[in-house]
Amino acid sequence: MFSKLFKRQNKSTAAEPAPDIRSQRPYAGEIRVKGLNETLFLSPLPVYTGQVQSSRRNFSEMNETYLELGGSNRGMVEQGKILAAGIWMVLFTAFILPGLVVLFGVLFYPENFPDPLHDLLTGLTVSTKTSVLFILPFGAYVYGMVSSVYEAAKIYPVRFNRQRREVCYVDNKTHRVLIVPWESVVAWVSNTQGITPYGATRQYTLGMGLEDEEQDKVQFLLLPQPSDAHSLGMWASIRNYMEDGQLVDTPNPMLAAMGLIPTGDRLKPYEGLHTFEIEREDARRRCHLNDEGADLSAKERERFGYPPRSPWPLRFWYIRRVLVFWKMPYLLAEWGHRVGRPTLPEQVQAWSQPLPLEQWAKPSPALVKANQIVKVGWELTITGQFPPKNRTCAFQRIRLKPLRSSQREPVCSRADHACGAGCDSWGARVPDCLVHRHRPKSGD
Repeated sequence: MFSKLFKRQNKSTAAEPAPDIRSQRPYAGEIRVKGLNETLFLSPLPVYTGQVQSSRRNFSEMNETYLELGGSNRGMVEQGKILAAGIWMVLFTAFILPGLVVLFGVLFYPENFPDPLHDLLTGLTVSTKTSVLFILPFGAYVYGMVSSVYEAAKIYPVRFNRQRREVCYVDNKTHRVLIVPWESVVAWVSNTQGITPYGATRQYTLGMGLEDEEQDKVQFLLLPQPSDAHSLGMWASIRNYMEDGQLVDTPNPMLAAMGLIPTGDRLKPYEGLHTFEIEREDARRRCHLNDEGADLSAKERERFGYPPRSPWPLRFWYIRRVLVFWKMPYLLAEWGHRVGRPTLPEQVQAWSQPLPLEQWAKPSPALVKANQIVKVGWELTITGQFPPKNRTCAFQRIRLKPLRSSQREPVCSRADHACGAGCDSWGARVPDCLVHRHRPKSGD
């Protein structure tokens, strides 16, 4: 945040180079290794990956029509709490610290403090002048918070429309709108290893490429992630939304254990005033005051396995809210969400309107066929019907490579194998029959 104060805006930050997807057309499941960089392509043809999807907190908007990637204000409540801590530091230095010093001197060294009131006023004068030094770091922090909100208002999010099966990208500088088919999006996860004087480091990235045929270029989206699992999880969230319409990801195991049912406020992908009520509800739940055994005595609760009741989690929560000036962090987050969202062009707003069900776009036959094959591979992997040496990620071993019309020929001539889907020509190629390769029958 503080680096923005001294950062030159005309210099772009160093980013991981995007892979070459123009001259070397990738396919789902392809792995490219170049130096210390390894890239796994997930699309074109966004097939089923079998990965656990990440939290919806990575997105700023999600409804029945579109999913919006980018523009989330997650973390702003914590920034507001840090701001409250800074305010308390200034108040403590200016007003509380002199009183504590004078009180300590009067109690233990009364001979040195014959006039405590005069000493207190002198201490307040010195401490208030000293606290002026906090203006620079305090102002820098506030400036960083405010500037990040207004900077976010200049960056357009990427929208995935599941009804049209299209992806919309708006250039932040030219405001040009690019809309591409969903199945043509090139997506990949990559990890790059770097060597530093202190050891080896790894950087993980989820990347997407949107091909602009009119300008003959590719718009790249590079999203740094903490790990490969986070990269695959984010792509699984996008893919599951576009293909299956999943609006809610897997519930948090801790919330499920506490019996908390996600509500409308819990499903909001941004922070705001509703976050205050959610945290208070969680604190009440930790007290176990209104659970199934609320009418039982303490001994009966212990006998039947209920946790003991205690009002202290809620009391501590209220104390912390007082220390952060009640709803101030949540008001800042609500303001940041409202101000930090850019106004999209009219073309994008019209494109984002819901369509009648009969006008929804359908997945291509090639994608439907690919998903069938991949899911069969996953089922065989889970049930352990692959030999041990081949029991690896089923998604990576099924690589879907588009072919020219002259190359579209069956890979396997048999149509009676266990998957029942057939190995006929469908415009994409599997290296060899998934079932016959790993489950050979007699006579094969």
